[in-house]
Amino acid sequence: MDFKKALFSAILLALSAVPLRAEEKMEYLAHPYSTLEASIVPDTVPVIKGWYKEYLEYEIYWGFMNVGSAYLQIDKIVTIDGLPAYHIVSGAKSSAFIRTFYTVSDVNESWLDVAGLYSRGYYKKIREGGYFTNEWVIFDNDVKTFRGEKMNKKRVISPVNGALPGPVNDVLSALYLVRTMELKPEGSQAITVNTKRNWDMTVKFRKREKESTAYGKFKCILVEPQLGDDGLFVAKQGKKMLVWITDDELHLPLILKAEIFIGSVTAKLVKRRVE
Repeated sequence: MDFKKALFSAILLALSAVPLRAEEKMEYLAHPYSTLEASIVPDTVPVIKGWYKEYLEYEIYWGFMNVGSAYLQIDKIVTIDGLPAYHIVSGAKSSAFIRTFYTVSDVNESWLDVAGLYSRGYYKKIREGGYFTNEWVIFDNDVKTFRGEKMNKKRVISPVNGALPGPVNDVLSALYLVRTMELKPEGSQAITVNTKRNWDMTVKFRKREKESTAYGKFKCILVEPQLGDDGLFVAKQGKKMLVWITDDELHLPLILKAEIFIGSVTAKLVKRRVE
């Protein structure tokens, strides 16, 4: 996209943007698990190597323009109904300059069962330009049901509930599940996902490629989740998402590329630390 087109797009966005002050006055839903404290010592459960206290930092680009930052982390292990679960958090926000005309402020949380690698529940608060949604869900596998709440941008709260076919993943926990898989080009894997409804996400493993970011250069497997609903980082229903995962023991999500209505954005890994 040339500078004139980018500037024109920016002007259009500015005309429809939601003021930042409105965001600051908002009240949000809270997940019932949000107050759970770390309760498991990693040495007492079979955690996956490199996951506990892992923090992945990304820079987000629209074309060649740096428009924001994002992160993925597992900050603690909690106990839910007597079973240990990873607490996964992801977030994305627009840079100060971009925020003046298009605000991105996303937070996603997931509670992933340590042993079974299925989701115990998720939370998300998404604001991208004029789009807003806030919701939480708990998965009760004992009775195969889910329940939660959803808030729209008019602050209307509505209950969500339904039946489960069995253990499921949410979109965030599904990314971590993929990291445990054997990634072979031209292969695929189906994951049962729930985002207020049950659906099957087909994850296609495309090909091996060498990719580099500020974090380094790696051999990767190009992975394409077939999104049937909301994605991760600014991906929306009906849009395409690509993930380059390092072809090594850690299977790091090195690059994530998501389509949005103004083109596509790319999140590139710039830093990894393990506390």
